[in-house]
Amino acid sequence: MQTTAHITRLVLPGLTNRHGSLFGGVALSLMDEAAGIVSTRVARGPCVTAHIESVDFDAPIWEGEAISVEAALIGVGRTSMRIRVETWAECLEEGTRRRSTAAEFVMVAMDKDGKPRPVPEEGRKILAAQAAQAASDQTDGASPAE
Repeated sequence: MQTTAHITRLVLPGLTNRHGSLFGGVALSLMDEAAGIVSTRVARGPCVTAHIESVDFDAPIWEGEAISVEAALIGVGRTSMRIRVETWAECLEEGTRRRSTAAEFVMVAMDKDGKPRPVPEEGRKILAAQAAQAASDQTDGASPAE
């Protein structure tokens, strides 16, 4: 199961304020979309945004640059998931990147009646399985202790 999402868009004039930088609301919308993709994959069904924790706008993204949104699952509860989302500004001509925005999203799995429902067992176990795989990958290259 994939627990990340990546969205890239070119920042065009209609997406910028009078200073030539991306509107914060556009960045938040893309961040919410990426969090929604991750949570829907994990929950195997519809999810809603319940909470966005501490959004920090660290650097502007200028017209003509690309915005890259990266989302990753960092926690799973009974009905909710925590998704870490970052936006990056990329100067396409120079090949440079800088972090622009970061936040954690809490997404809740919903049933057909609009009520919270449990995240499937597979989704609740995915982080533990990924941690075990990472630990295994680290020990595969280690030399035996004497």
